[in-house]
Amino acid sequence: MQRKHWAWIVTSLALFSLSAKPSAAQTAAEPNATVAAVNASSNAGPGADAPLPTATEILQKFESAIGGSEVWSGFSTRTMKGIYQPEDLSGFAAIEIVSKAPNKKYIKTTFPNGLAVREICDGKSAWIEDARGGMHEFTGAALESRLRLASFNNTSAGLLMKLTGRVVGTAQVGTHATYVVEFGIAKNVQSKIYFDAQSGFAVRADDTIHRETGDYLVQTFTDDYRLVDGAYFPFRIRHVEPGNVFTVRITQVKNNPPVDDSVFLKTDSAAGEQ
Repeated sequence: MQRKHWAWIVTSLALFSLSAKPSAAQTAAEPNATVAAVNASSNAGPGADAPLPTATEILQKFESAIGGSEVWSGFSTRTMKGIYQPEDLSGFAAIEIVSKAPNKKYIKTTFPNGLAVREICDGKSAWIEDARGGMHEFTGAALESRLRLASFNNTSAGLLMKLTGRVVGTAQVGTHATYVVEFGIAKNVQSKIYFDAQSGFAVRADDTIHRETGDYLVQTFTDDYRLVDGAYFPFRIRHVEPGNVFTVRITQVKNNPPVDDSVFLKTDSAAGEQ
């Protein structure tokens, strides 16, 4: 099976730590005991003649909708499990994601035949290890994207979003009537986030990385928000990237489990390829 890129899965989750600040960690809990599903669909969109809210107002509504900064700032590690399905619906794979502040991420994808692929970001580099122990380092725009998305609680990015964000209009994203906010998070990155006008949830994010070789666009669509440990997470995520389109349905989220740094090291066989 062709190698896939899965680090995007936490794109939407990176949005949820925009204004995080250090505080006491909260107790992790099984989502089955605490989950409350929320459909972010909005039938009542902004009126054609209604004045647009400011970017600050939209971000404040988003922060409140997902649980508030005090809740999100209590998380320093996270594990997630889910099911991956490609665009052609040709099969399924199980996905496990481990994240640790400030910028480490581990993604393991296991196929029905038992073969597994690992994608890892250690905060400085990112790579993918195939089922036979081979390794491929990410470079260029693909590396930049993964390093940025591996940030767990990116307070600097949140400040930049508030300072540089501007509302550029409205748009329909599926069943969602949204406000579109454009940000300049980095000199070579242009981001647009689509916030549901009624619920406040982010339902789409477009990241365009500008390179000398051309622009690199990554889109993430998020829905089916559910409450876990006082915070709302999207349990349905669709990824659109050049040559790589698929959907992930999250089945479990655990906040603040113990995570050892050894998880983010290269395997012996992969390290030997350097």
